Amino acid sequence: MKNSEVQTLFVCGCCKRSLPASAFYINKKTGLPGNYCKECRKTVSRNHRKNEKRSLACDREINYPVITSTEDPTLRRELILHALETVAASIERKRRKVRESEFEYEPDAESRSGSAFESGSELKSELELQLQSKSGPKPELELAD
Repeated sequence: MKNSEVQTLFVCGCCKRSLPASAFYINKKTGLPGNYCKECRKTVSRNHRKNEKRSLACDREINYPVITSTEDPTLRRELILHALETVAASIERKRRKVRESEFEYEPDAESRSGSAFESGSELKSELELQLQSKSGPKPELELAD
């Protein structure tokens, strides 16, 4: 008898049928067929995913008011305004962070205590004062923009 004619049969743990190794998914770690055949594994996985989705949808509690499901127009308006304020504050924080990261590359960025909206002339005068304080009085220097 040849080796190619001998087929090893495995028993499915779910349906209890004897099937060849090709009817099972192979475990990559062990190199052996799994306990369930491919058909049973697909059925079990589908059922598990369906039940998991249902349980997540049912068990989830709403901890915040939903604007679209609010019937009271004044409460809805307040919720919308609060959401807009929150978004605007988030955008402003992001912009401030970007501006601060741009100023990090300047050598005296840490010593400056002004806002990010300082004009160019204010920056020039501040730099001139810093230069004078470091090296004493000097003739007025012109800084390029």
